[in-house]
Amino acid sequence: MSKSVTAPYTAARFTVVLPTGLFLLVFVAIWLGIPALLSLRWNIPGWLALLTLPPAVVAGFATAVVSYGPLLGLAEGKRGELVLDGDRLCWRRGRRWREVDFSRAHRVAVAAGRSGLGKAHANITIFPLVEILHLHGISRDEVLRHIPAPYFVSEVAPTSTEGLWGFELRADDPAGGDFVRSLLDTIWRNRARNALFRLYERYPWDRRPEPSFRCIRFIETKDMAPEDRAFIARLSESFIDDLADSSVRVTPDYLVGWVYRSWKSTWSGQPDCYCVMPLGYVSAEVSLPRPDWKPFVVGQLLMESAAALGGSSRSYGPSLQHRRYLYVTGPGEGGERLELAFDWYEPTDERWGEAEVFVRFVQHARLRARG
Repeated sequence: MSKSVTAPYTAARFTVVLPTGLFLLVFVAIWLGIPALLSLRWNIPGWLALLTLPPAVVAGFATAVVSYGPLLGLAEGKRGELVLDGDRLCWRRGRRWREVDFSRAHRVAVAAGRSGLGKAHANITIFPLVEILHLHGISRDEVLRHIPAPYFVSEVAPTSTEGLWGFELRADDPAGGDFVRSLLDTIWRNRARNALFRLYERYPWDRRPEPSFRCIRFIETKDMAPEDRAFIARLSESFIDDLADSSVRVTPDYLVGWVYRSWKSTWSGQPDCYCVMPLGYVSAEVSLPRPDWKPFVVGQLLMESAAALGGSSRSYGPSLQHRRYLYVTGPGEGGERLELAFDWYEPTDERWGEAEVFVRFVQHARLRARG
């Protein structure tokens, strides 16, 4: 049976592209523009550009925030069409139709709970097109009645007013609410073909972790005892994730991290020590993007020194990169509270979907241990 609905559509250019463009425009204008103007009259050192970074970030962010409301207003009035025909979902927001066949291999994520503004909300995200369907006013409990997999359904469901885009439907609208509920049933019926659901199934959600110790242990590779070497070997054969390029991985009972303190270990690939963290007694959280200042500052100073010694004009050197970290917190062997940081994935990385499941599993293991 085919179902169709016409719904408002919020375009990404109003909620993402233009605010980001305004931020970058103001940021670059202040960060590079002010030193460039000053250099026309005075001979200023290149490192002065570092001093303009904080005000450039603040001004760019403020511009994006102030402009977001008017831009969101421009997005109102746009509409799109959705059609659910058996296991096929078709949609368009212009002349071109797009579709996903849930009876074939696909990737769909579901979130339901509170938005950042505290509103009951759910969204369905279709990859790789990254098309989003929002259902305003629906409770998480109702979504779980259609998709009874609470750890597959994310608890945070941002709305378009919080920086997303997509079709806007309401739970109290008979046509829109019925359409999304039927879509949720279709997603659940075809879950075996959903690559993201298969990632979820890889983790033992119903098993209580059983680590042999309750504190974070550091095992030095230089003086590793035979029993520790055998322990690490067993753990290396028990990883349940597929994050082979990560510096921290998970088994049913432990998180295992690689710690590189020296250049030698970094170049050789052999860690200085292993960090073994018992599931159920540690928590994990992904940081917001943070500027990686060290290579940026060192690179700028090296370029400045090279220009001064060579008497030539200075090039800009490395750009400032932002990185995310996985913070793992738990008790140390002496009872002290430890917080460890591991390099983590970005939302643009291919492994980001599993990285989210990874963190959710660690947090779930902690709740099960407490319960």
